[in-house]
Amino acid sequence: MYRAHPEALQWHSLLLHSAWALFVPGLLALLAPIRARGAVLARIAWVATVVGLTTFSALMAADLWILALEQTLPDDAVRRANEAFEGLAWARWGWQVPGLAGWALALVLAPLAAARARVIDWWTAGAALLGTALYFLFAISPLPLSLAGPVVLLGAYTVAAFRLRPAPEGEPARYAAFVDRAGRAALIAAPLLFAGGLATVPGFSPSLDGSLAHPAQAQASALLLHLAWVAFIPAVLHLARGPVAAVTVLALVNFSGLMVGDYTTIAAATALDRATAEKVDATIGEYAPFTFGWILPGMFLTLLGLVAVTVLAAVRHRVRWWTPALTAAGIAAFLVLGVGPLSLLSPALLLAALAPVARRTRPVPEAVPVPATA
Repeated sequence: MYRAHPEALQWHSLLLHSAWALFVPGLLALLAPIRARGAVLARIAWVATVVGLTTFSALMAADLWILALEQTLPDDAVRRANEAFEGLAWARWGWQVPGLAGWALALVLAPLAAARARVIDWWTAGAALLGTALYFLFAISPLPLSLAGPVVLLGAYTVAAFRLRPAPEGEPARYAAFVDRAGRAALIAAPLLFAGGLATVPGFSPSLDGSLAHPAQAQASALLLHLAWVAFIPAVLHLARGPVAAVTVLALVNFSGLMVGDYTTIAAATALDRATAEKVDATIGEYAPFTFGWILPGMFLTLLGLVAVTVLAAVRHRVRWWTPALTAAGIAAFLVLGVGPLSLLSPALLLAALAPVARRTRPVPEAVPVPATA
C-alpha cells in the first residue's frame, strides 16, 4: 500500500499530524475558562495536551520515513530498520509512551474537566468521549465506518466552540494560577532545555558519524531539543494571546516534531548502513507536502513567531523593549552560528531575555473576591 500510493501516504501523514497539532490550542481553549471546579482534571489535561499530544503529533513523521524506506529498499530491509527504530529506548520512553499516554489523557480528561467546571454541558462532553472511542475502535476500518469518530468529534467540539461559557462567578482561579506558574517556569525551562540539547550534540557536530559513535547522546540531544520547543508553548501563551500567539504555538508543535528524524536516521544507519540512511533522508526531503506543509512553516514561523510575540508583549507594556531585542539576537545567533560550541550563545541570549520576565510578572491570585450584591 505504501509503494502503490506514495502521494496519498504523504497527505495522510501530514493531515493526521495537523489534526493532532490543532487539537493542542483547541483543547487549551476548552480548558481556559475553568477556575476551581474541575481544576485537578484540567491540570492533568493541560500537561497531557502540551507535552503528550504535541509529542504524539510528531510520531506521524515515522510514516513518511517508512514510505521512504519502502520506495528505496526491499521488505526485509524495511522491517529491520523499523525494528531498530522501535528498539531505541530513547524513542520508546521519550516519544512513543508519553505521546500515546498524552493523546489518550488529553482527549478524555479535557472534555471531562470542562463539563465538571460547567463550561460545557455533559451531553457535549459525552459526545466528545464517544467520538474518541469510535475513532479508537474504527480508525483503520473501511469507509465510511472509519469516519464515524471524526464526524462525532466534529459535532461535539463545534457545539463546545459555540457554547463555551465562563465558569461560575466567585470560584478561586486555581486553574488559571497553575497555568500562570507553568508559563513563568517555561520562560526559564525552554532556554535551558535548548542549551542542553545543543550542548549534548555529539562532538558539537551535526554529522551522522558523531551520532553513530554516540547514539545514546545523540538521542538525548534530540529529545532535549524537542522538549525545549514544547516548553516554548506555555512560555508564548504567558507572554501574549491572540492570532500571533496561536500561529506561533502551531509552528512550535510542527518544529518540535522534526527532532524525531534524528531517531529514524540513527535506526536506518544502525540496521542497514550509512549510505542507505542518507539516501532515505534525501528521499524524505523530496516529499513536497512534508517540506512545504511541515518543515518550512514549522521552522520559519517558530523563529519569526518567538520574536513577534515578544514584540507584541512589549507593545502591550508587558515586557521591556530589550526583551524582544535579546530574543531576536538569540534567534539570529541560532541561524548564523549553527551547531557548535558558539551555538550556546543562542539559548544564553534567550535566557537573558525571558528569565527576568518570569521573575517580574505577578502570579495570578488563586482567590478572587466575590462581588457584593447591591
